[in-house]
Amino acid sequence: MNALHTTLLELGTVRQVDARQLLLRAGEVARRLYLIEQGCARLYLVDTQGRETSTQFFFEGDVVSSMESFLTGRPSALHLVTMEPCRVRVVEGAALKARAKTDPSLQADIQALTQQRLIHYANLYTSAIADSPTQRYQALQATHQHQLERIPLHILAAYLGVSAVHLSRIRRKLKENPPEADPRG
Repeated sequence: MNALHTTLLELGTVRQVDARQLLLRAGEVARRLYLIEQGCARLYLVDTQGRETSTQFFFEGDVVSSMESFLTGRPSALHLVTMEPCRVRVVEGAALKARAKTDPSLQADIQALTQQRLIHYANLYTSAIADSPTQRYQALQATHQHQLERIPLHILAAYLGVSAVHLSRIRRKLKENPPEADPRG
């Protein structure tokens, strides 16, 4: 995604954003793309009972927006919020889309980003059906150990579909009885 990152660096403006600041509110159209240079953010939705559930977390080097809204021009179902103080590079969608019209590699990178998002959501959906909360937590540990430490327990628990108390039990159990390493390597 070199063309996308290069374009974000060229067209984007740097902004310092405090923790817990909304970058996009559900119901608004996503008109910007953000490159996280420092910090972390999350996309989440709020159900009819007012409970928040995160759909994805983003860290340094990640490009974030409500891609569905950004690409279709329809209101987002998701909120985008910083979880810690962030330095982000903000690019206006109109400028990015204008550049993409004449830059095939930028078009390809935007398509690749969209495909990554689609694959993430398909995996999230499949895992929610097929895997236990413990299995989902272990999968996150295996791939995102450092980032897990930066996500508050109650937010991570909601992402996994369990209470914070249940997640604490899972973590304690795994600490007391770590899973055996796969002998195949």
